[in-house]
Amino acid sequence: MYPEGVEVRGNSLRINFVYKETRCRETLKGWLVTPSNIKKAGRLRAVIVSEISCGEFDYFLRFPNSKRALKFGNTNSSGSFTLLNELIKRWLIIKETDYTPETLKKSRNALNICANLLGKDRAILNITHEDALTMRRDLLHGITAYANRTNKQGRSVNTVNTYVSVCNEFFSFAVRSRFIKTNPFDNVGHLTVDRDSPDPLEREEFERLISHQAISHQTANLWTIAVYTGLRHGELCSLAWEDIDLENKTLTVKRNLTNQNRFKVPKTRSGERTINLLSPAIAALKQQKALSFLRPSYDIDIALRQKGKNRIDKCTWVFVTGLSTHGKSVNCGYIGNVGINRLWHNSIKRSGIRSRNPYQTRHTYACWMLSHGVNPAFIASQMGHKDMTMVLKVYGTWMQSGNESEIEKMESALKQLCPISVPFQSHLKK
Repeated sequence: MYPEGVEVRGNSLRINFVYKETRCRETLKGWLVTPSNIKKAGRLRAVIVSEISCGEFDYFLRFPNSKRALKFGNTNSSGSFTLLNELIKRWLIIKETDYTPETLKKSRNALNICANLLGKDRAILNITHEDALTMRRDLLHGITAYANRTNKQGRSVNTVNTYVSVCNEFFSFAVRSRFIKTNPFDNVGHLTVDRDSPDPLEREEFERLISHQAISHQTANLWTIAVYTGLRHGELCSLAWEDIDLENKTLTVKRNLTNQNRFKVPKTRSGERTINLLSPAIAALKQQKALSFLRPSYDIDIALRQKGKNRIDKCTWVFVTGLSTHGKSVNCGYIGNVGINRLWHNSIKRSGIRSRNPYQTRHTYACWMLSHGVNPAFIASQMGHKDMTMVLKVYGTWMQSGNESEIEKMESALKQLCPISVPFQSHLKK
């Protein structure tokens, strides 16, 4: 008769017990089937049952090579289990203090996807550096698992790098909180990214975009203002007539609309700026004034940079939506980021110009200004950058159509340096 919970399976001993409402069976590797070992197995099993009842059982320490240890893992000093999914939930609650709702949502989505690849019910202690590298590979080449859109093979390098960064921050928290001793994402480098060059509109393309007969007056005005001010699309969405001074030819950027339809002040103080309006933008605003200036105004809650602080802005939207079936303005009357993206792709398709990212309206402003010799520091201030570094690094793309004028400038400079032409001299012997 064997002790309770002890089994002999061929040439090995096995004990069984119930843990977290799960029946567990563990083979005692290296234990020969002898009467003394059978008694020892019974005593070990009794100790484990006692530890479980007292909340002191550590599955990983008792059976470090067990597959079940990957699920149940270890306990920390408070006796709570440090499973990956549980710690992610706790970390996200903590980060609510630091993150905006948009960043928190992105981090939650990234960690949920990564947890599915690493094993969300796995003990965080058992996640290795190899697991981190394997996860990065699976993100890049594996099939996505979206619930609300079509799945595809792999993800972009930028997305993979973002997910790795989020995981690195999370596991660094786990190290500092002493759930684990080392961060498995240490030395998991970012994949190389070739920065996409700006693809600005040529002037002929822009003319086709705003003059096509299928493009509405408001849409033409919107793209004109976007190209001649360099506004971000969230800034275009939240643009109100209260921000515009046509007499002094200025536009003040006071707020931004996020992808979650939340109004907030610009991310940085340099983003809060006054833009000097160019004549095409002024003309477009005057035309748009006839379409939306007399529309109702709304009291809009604007989130400030300090957590929990906000202000109320009275806004009469420059760019407006139509009416719903109930006769009310959609989204309090403003056009959202999704609406602008749809307008862009419809405009591109109808005008027949080459397809490109809608953010190229901002690139177009910078490239056009640089191509005409405008001071990069001034362009940076108009676009909301802290200094001109970003302008020169990202937007310094010359328009192909401007090559001829640049060559003329070079020729003129050379003539000033070398005013006397050098005649051709033959070195052939007579």
